Amino acid sequence: MAKVILLDSPSWKLFDPTMHLNLGILYLAGTLRAAGHDVKVLDSHYGLTSWNKKQDTLTVMVDALESCDVLGISATTANVHWGAQLADAWPAKVKVLGGPHASHIMNGPHERFKARRYFESFDYLMVDECEETFVKFCDAVDQKRDPKMSSVPGLVWWDALGRHALGHAPLPDVTKLPPPAFDLWASGFHSGGLAGPTDRASKASRLMTASLYTMRGCPYACTFCADARTKVRAETAEQTEHQISVLKGLGVGAIRIQDDTFTILKDRARAIADIMSRHGMVWRGTTRVNLVDRDLFSYLSERGCAELGFGVEHGSARMLKAMQKGTTPEKNEDSVRACRDAGIVARCFLMIGFPGETRESIQEMKDWVIRARPDACTLSLFTPYPGSDVWNNPGRYGVELPDDAFARMWQLGMDDDPEAIVLDLPTMSKAELFDARCDMIEFLEEEVGSLDRRKMGMTAERTIRGKIGLEGPGR
Repeated sequence: MAKVILLDSPSWKLFDPTMHLNLGILYLAGTLRAAGHDVKVLDSHYGLTSWNKKQDTLTVMVDALESCDVLGISATTANVHWGAQLADAWPAKVKVLGGPHASHIMNGPHERFKARRYFESFDYLMVDECEETFVKFCDAVDQKRDPKMSSVPGLVWWDALGRHALGHAPLPDVTKLPPPAFDLWASGFHSGGLAGPTDRASKASRLMTASLYTMRGCPYACTFCADARTKVRAETAEQTEHQISVLKGLGVGAIRIQDDTFTILKDRARAIADIMSRHGMVWRGTTRVNLVDRDLFSYLSERGCAELGFGVEHGSARMLKAMQKGTTPEKNEDSVRACRDAGIVARCFLMIGFPGETRESIQEMKDWVIRARPDACTLSLFTPYPGSDVWNNPGRYGVELPDDAFARMWQLGMDDDPEAIVLDLPTMSKAELFDARCDMIEFLEEEVGSLDRRKMGMTAERTIRGKIGLEGPGR
């Protein structure tokens, strides 16, 4: 058996890394363990790295790094540079990068971002969902066969002749995969992953919280999203119940369902709600406003649903059309009302800075918030992440991708310098957009009461405003 260590890239720029469990590496761990490999899942934030807030620098605790045959690091575009720093220090025979960043870059159109210099900390990349293909890779390492000669689909590497790729594997059948290895999550689970203005959500904030997928994929065409137009593949109700039972045995009492559109299959959503109720779970999910169903919302509420998140994104009809949301401000408002009427916290995800943004459209967003009165909002600064249509076709949106884009793609846009914003918009300068974002955060705190569950980002934003002289009147 190969000794395999899996971990997510450090994400100290997130509001709170404990709220973001990488389910992908737990699925990988479950599959590797079922195939007979010796696998560990580590949390890069506990005992392996530390963060200097003043200098914005990551320190790797080299003495704590355990040698292994295969090191597998998952990364988004926002944290891949910290994953590379960790890989540079790790005493592993073979170092592999997987996750959204590697997949979207290698599957994307821009050759200049596929250069070796962007991935030189790793021996190989694994592209796409790789529960099955990564097992084949680790089998080859264990049997001392050259992975390059083992016909592993999705494998990418560089040598003196350039870049090599072994094509794509079919998407795995999620109904046949081993369950995610929740028991291998070394740092355990934390409370605070659910909170809100209702009594149920408030009580949930004291419960240990875990994340869960019940299905993968989203068929909608939002132009800012890297997962748009992907096939919906649902696990069975039996699989979901088994995973919830395991989590309950580990002390978890609250669950964040991470499906992109949880209620897209209404009967299935009811079945999952029944399972949650049987196990006494308080939980939350995410859906779309075109899937609003008052009877369904009442059913979910009666079975422990404390919060539903809606990708509202904007209050401007023009901006929603540019994003290809397929919704309207009025429908968005109705969805919030239906959710709140069912006794569920209505959380709205809002986005500022999409191409075409103006001060007038930002005012429309404020006007929408005042009319709709959501219970909670999460604001993000638009970033053209690889895989999104803006990334794939920037000219269509009147923008250009800078060569140093990766270095600026923080998860929630918490930089203290307007020039760190990735895109130059024809309609607003970076300084204007940064100022507008800070103003919007202050507005949301006043009108809604909480930008994020622990308000950690709010203090940081206030500090930023004062630091760069944007303290004038009012992610």
